[in-house]
Amino acid sequence: MMTVLAFIVAIGVLVTIHEFGHYLAAKSVGVRVLKFSIGFGRPILSYQAAPTATTWVLSWIPLGGYVKMLDSRDPEQAAAVPLLSTQAANDPWQQAFDRQSMAAKMWIVFAGPLANLLLAFFCYWALIVQGEIGMKPLIGPIEPNSLAAAAKLRQGDLIVALDGEAMATWQDAQWHMMEAWLAHRTVTITTRTPEGEQHQQTLVLARLPGEPDAEVMQKAGLSVLMPVVPAVIGEILPGSVAEKSGLQPGDRVLRVNQKPVSDWQQFVKWVRGQPGKPLRIEYARQSQVFNVTLVPEKVLQGGQAMGRLGAAVSMQAVDMRPYQVVRQFGMLQAASRALHKMQETIGFTLRLLGKMLTGQASLKALSGPVSIADAAGESAEMGLKPYVGFIALLSISIAVMNLLPIPVLDGGHLLYHMAEWVRGEPLPEKVLAVTQRLGLGILGALMMVAFLNDIQRYLIG
Repeated sequence: MMTVLAFIVAIGVLVTIHEFGHYLAAKSVGVRVLKFSIGFGRPILSYQAAPTATTWVLSWIPLGGYVKMLDSRDPEQAAAVPLLSTQAANDPWQQAFDRQSMAAKMWIVFAGPLANLLLAFFCYWALIVQGEIGMKPLIGPIEPNSLAAAAKLRQGDLIVALDGEAMATWQDAQWHMMEAWLAHRTVTITTRTPEGEQHQQTLVLARLPGEPDAEVMQKAGLSVLMPVVPAVIGEILPGSVAEKSGLQPGDRVLRVNQKPVSDWQQFVKWVRGQPGKPLRIEYARQSQVFNVTLVPEKVLQGGQAMGRLGAAVSMQAVDMRPYQVVRQFGMLQAASRALHKMQETIGFTLRLLGKMLTGQASLKALSGPVSIADAAGESAEMGLKPYVGFIALLSISIAVMNLLPIPVLDGGHLLYHMAEWVRGEPLPEKVLAVTQRLGLGILGALMMVAFLNDIQRYLIG
């Protein structure tokens, strides 16, 4: 339910903002908006203040929306002519979209993606101005037989720079590595030992298997250094496997399947790696020791099956300050950083799309509604800030996708208007009809690939 609700809220907000951008731009140049709809299909709610006012509609299928404007090329709108305002009595179609100047039409089309970009900027700015808390780029345990192990990176060293660019947080390093992986580049890593010695190593990211994603650090064999967290349960989720098995806050996990548990990270690793399989857990409660056999719930995260008990760690006795970086920004600094973050995200998205078009990256990078819903649910479970960050990221993706020069998308309509400006007259109806069908075909093919990717991730695995 959390996943479904988080998905509906995210899509609802993004679609509303996008269509409201079109709506405000249309009203700003005097175009009459007949209908403003959030969702498709049968209406749930409908409201119109007056016969000449916009009809506001909320429909059942929450996967998009539209703004319907007066257009003299639409024969079905002929009945609307007598209802036009008295201001347009001399020329009842002067409020029509197609009768506007080229600049006005392009402004209306561009305003939807622009609204999404402004939403992303505001979300990033609001998060950054509160202060950013990140993990120091300290290298944790190295996976054996990994790229990091081959490069002789060492646990406890600090990542000072990647390719000569200073890294303030682990998250900064992860983003740089992800971009380098997409470009199939070799990354030069500058590290500093606890004694102050600096070293340089290289990682050949082209050797990593799979497609570029946010798991780049783990796939390279790297992990962030964390304090040793005792395997003490701090919270039990209602209705979870942990609650049903009798576990309580304060219980300390001693062994799993007769193997000693050194810390919470090790316990989580074992649970996540055994979805749907019985685990015999030995735990201490005050001075008594108990045993219980339970089966971790099988859940999907990013299309991968993982085990979950519904127990959270107790962090009261753990001091995270030596491992964290806290950065404060003023309002203008936060705005500049938000713009930089948007620029990085847009650039990465365009480079990934370009590589998919040229065959250098797989179409498996496309995500369908199930993947998006899964990400929405995961971010919402982590808290408000991660969820707002997810909405910002998705808003940028929607803006970029809508500006692609594909007929039926906003970018396609901008292409039409540019062609009309060059020719001095609208494109022939036959050309419009053919390109519209072509655009629908391309969009349908992309949606089919995205759905198949979801099926691969969540049903086939």
